[in-house]
Amino acid sequence: MAILHIIARHLNADELSKLVDRSGAEDGYAFIDDGVYVLLSKHLTEFSVRSVYVLAQHGHERGLTEDKNDQVQFIEMSDLVSLTTLYPTSVSW
Repeated sequence: MAILHIIARHLNADELSKLVDRSGAEDGYAFIDDGVYVLLSKHLTEFSVRSVYVLAQHGHERGLTEDKNDQVQFIEMSDLVSLTTLYPTSVSW
């Protein structure tokens, strides 16, 4: 069963690795609040072909731009709400 992981805090490299290892390839990852700092991590590549989303407003408020990484999809709050209906389960970090 696919899970939407909603990450609201900055995760270090070890925490990102554990998140990937303990979740499935079909899971989605929505980074919000200080979690958007994942864009600065060189370990973001560990997510491979998984669905990674960043709340655009939170990224912009922290000086991050959408051209930092092609692997990440910037989304609006309405998109986040839609994601919570697409995934049968969500987990907040």
